[in-house]
Amino acid sequence: MRKLTGILAILAISAQALAVTFVDPALNNFLNTRSVQTTRVVVLLKYPTNLPAPRRYESTSVKKYLMQMYQASAKNVASVVQSNPRDIKVVNQFWINNSLALDVTPTGLRALSQSPAVEKIYANRKVNYTLPVDARPVRSLREASDYTYGLKDLGIDKLFAERPDINGQGVVVGLIDTGIDGKHPALQGKIALFYDASQNKITEPTDKQSHGTHTTGTILGGDRDGVKIGVAPGAKMIGSAALDGYDMMLKSMQFMLDPDGNPATADSPRLISNSWNAGGAPDIELFYRAITAWEAAGILPVFSAGNAGPGSKTITTPHEHPSVLAIGATDSNFKIASFSSRGPAVFQGKTIQKPDFTAPGVNIRSTVPGGGFQEMSGTSMACPHAAGLATLLYQVNPKFTPQNIREIMMKTLRFVDQNGGPIAAPVWNPVYGFGRLDAYAAVKAALGTARSRFASAGFGAFQLASSLPMMEGSKLALQESSADVSDLTAQYATNSANWIVVK
Repeated sequence: MRKLTGILAILAISAQALAVTFVDPALNNFLNTRSVQTTRVVVLLKYPTNLPAPRRYESTSVKKYLMQMYQASAKNVASVVQSNPRDIKVVNQFWINNSLALDVTPTGLRALSQSPAVEKIYANRKVNYTLPVDARPVRSLREASDYTYGLKDLGIDKLFAERPDINGQGVVVGLIDTGIDGKHPALQGKIALFYDASQNKITEPTDKQSHGTHTTGTILGGDRDGVKIGVAPGAKMIGSAALDGYDMMLKSMQFMLDPDGNPATADSPRLISNSWNAGGAPDIELFYRAITAWEAAGILPVFSAGNAGPGSKTITTPHEHPSVLAIGATDSNFKIASFSSRGPAVFQGKTIQKPDFTAPGVNIRSTVPGGGFQEMSGTSMACPHAAGLATLLYQVNPKFTPQNIREIMMKTLRFVDQNGGPIAAPVWNPVYGFGRLDAYAAVKAALGTARSRFASAGFGAFQLASSLPMMEGSKLALQESSADVSDLTAQYATNSANWIVVK
């Protein structure tokens, strides 16, 4: 397995002739003053190089590894903090990406920038939510069809008619947004845990705005008034409100990886729906590291692609990260929304194919605080459709990894060219990505994935190159670990069905 640090680039950028790799340009004016006032910064520490990498997709192993790395790194910068008690105050510590939030004076900032333990220093910039481009109230859903058009576009109506038991039950979804109105009739009983980063504590789920309540409804909202609005209404959610600065977002991202604060428990959600971006920051390695940690722990990061279209290369950051599923928006006619951000994107100097997929995101009806509904448009409305589909796939097979989810979605897309016309195979384009999501086809494909096991009558054994679930047509590699192997028997089973001998 590759180390978590494998995708981290070291930028040879100097700032103010200081011995640090990167200092946020937004700090230049503050750095050059003699003020005794403080400003908040996020300091990214260098990773130690003497720790073995954890096992991929084992969340407890990954969490312990990250904490060990942070403890080792923090020791290297402790002397600087302790030597400047008036100029450096520790506010928060983030083992998820090996960083600290600090309140510093210019003197403290200069001291930190000269420490060999420090890799990068960021201003505590404001995180932006991918706000809807349009919102209109809906008094009632009674006159609508039994399903929102977004669910019908995905084929959820057909899926629920055939398999009403596949509704996300048993799966926990994560959401980082403006908040959630947990008292909304369509959401009651569905929020398992809610963390308010500004208060740094578990609270009753509330939403000071409406964005998070709307996205939550699309993921798992119930059928109040007889209208189904949620892709996975049987699921539960761990939510977090993270407004304002980078430090608040990192608190939420870390909480998602370890909700109960005990690294020995595997309690993180299977996926996390995100509709935020880091704005115009020149470098966001701190978020790249956190997303890498999520993926290594087996958490699928789902993000809205951004509302900066129709120009090319408008994917907002950190949605260009390779582990992210970046989702663009289509309308009720299956055409790309004009606002949906286009690709390609650039990640650490390399061109990346983003967006990945598209989903319904124009005039999407869902929940808003106070018990009502609104139609909203944006890639923020497309993202939860994709998150809901991933939730259904995890219910079908809890052993799926983020890569399995991506592969199933990819193989079952409605393949289109950049004009929206149908094509026979997935060919990426900067408008629709690889194509439009098809929940019905994806779930049907997931139901056909197989387990496998091998037994030998001799004393030898075969070792599976991969014990992960496989899709139809997948190849399985076997490696002999003993010369005394005889009478090999191979068996497979579709999900929980009986084992069948391969002849």
